[in-house]
Amino acid sequence: MSEPRAAYSPLVRELFERLPHAGDLAPGPGTVVHGEVIALERGAWVRYEARIEDGRVADCAFRAWGCPHTLAAAALVASRMHGRRIDAEAAFDARRLATELDAPAEKLGRLLVVEDALSGMLARALALQST
Repeated sequence: MSEPRAAYSPLVRELFERLPHAGDLAPGPGTVVHGEVIALERGAWVRYEARIEDGRVADCAFRAWGCPHTLAAAALVASRMHGRRIDAEAAFDARRLATELDAPAEKLGRLLVVEDALSGMLARALALQST
């Protein structure tokens, strides 16, 4: 029988083993916003938390439950959010993540949970900025 790790791309294995930015943000300056999607029927839950300063993501963390692809995608997105403007076009959609992580088609629903949690977080940040 083959090793289960062989079913995952090198990037998924690397991110899953380290899970950069997993956990909660440390206290600090700026406004903290979050976005969360619970989709247990899809086998995924993702919550992003970001510290916003001057219209940019100063820090980003996540918590997630799901398969290695879900966790790797959440970690990848969190690590790439640092310094991004909150009003910038979303560069992290589920299909791009699936391609980059070499995820099978049946994982797309779980990666949509990642995308939706991020979109919710950024929408909250934009709403707070406009008030």
